[in-house]
Amino acid sequence: MNTKTQRLTASLVTCSFSGDFEICRLLCESVDRFVPPDIAHILYVPARDVAMFSAFAGPRRTIATQESLLPRWFVKAPLPGPKWRARLRLPRRNVYLTPFSAPVRGWIAQQIMKISAAAVSPTEIVVHVDSDNAFIRPLRLDQLASGERVRLYRSPEMVDLPSHRKWHAAAAKLLGLPEADYHGAEYIDQIVVWRRSVVRALAARIAEIAGVDWRIALARTPHFAEYILYGVFADRVMGLDAAGLFPDAQSLCLSRWSGDFQDAAEEQAFIDAISSAHVACLIQSTLAMNAADRRGLFERAIDVAARKPAA
Repeated sequence: MNTKTQRLTASLVTCSFSGDFEICRLLCESVDRFVPPDIAHILYVPARDVAMFSAFAGPRRTIATQESLLPRWFVKAPLPGPKWRARLRLPRRNVYLTPFSAPVRGWIAQQIMKISAAAVSPTEIVVHVDSDNAFIRPLRLDQLASGERVRLYRSPEMVDLPSHRKWHAAAAKLLGLPEADYHGAEYIDQIVVWRRSVVRALAARIAEIAGVDWRIALARTPHFAEYILYGVFADRVMGLDAAGLFPDAQSLCLSRWSGDFQDAAEEQAFIDAISSAHVACLIQSTLAMNAADRRGLFERAIDVAARKPAA
């Protein structure tokens, strides 16, 4: 491995909560099994869930509060726990109140948390891994960086959905670019690698364009996607050379975003799709699959991955 790459250290960042505790357990077990011990794992959870998640703490994993990633003027609206929210059909995620914006949906707040977590990361390489992922083969540092450049997932295939067009349009506005609902590439994936210095420059750019704290600007933006925002900034504002990034269109993760598995054959077809480049699998947390079945499917995925040479 290039000695310059060795100077770039990495950490994993996961945001989770009590409702995803059991699937997060699977992620943590897979991290301990397949991720080098010198790559730290920082797990951010609501303050009230810290005691629950402390079971996952260890030499390489730190449990921290999501509240530490938000300014004090982000106030969580009082809502019941996950079970009662489901019964009352309340939002699964939290809702936040601020003096500077309309109520902020939990999904927007979580994206602000991810940006904050990367900006304060102890390492230059930050790997975002949601709790419904699990690693299925060893992760190597040279999959995250090449020389002094850090990986940027950049797919040339346009996702022609209204939501993606909104997210691209929001990126243009937030970054002070000409109006556009597509910027030539897509950046959303499930194992997403960022560079801390680029994230800090991104936050500064948003604040400069908006004339307010970047977190206020994002709280006032009802629709944006953090991965698209980062990618467009790196591509269209900084430029990949100046950002110290290299583009890669190959996903590191095989993902099942929607649609419950109908039978064993459909599950097998999913894991048979594992390629030599995949180091992880995602099964969306909202799919109807209990923790035991998830564990069984991930173990089968590990067996399949072991029979296919890694990239």
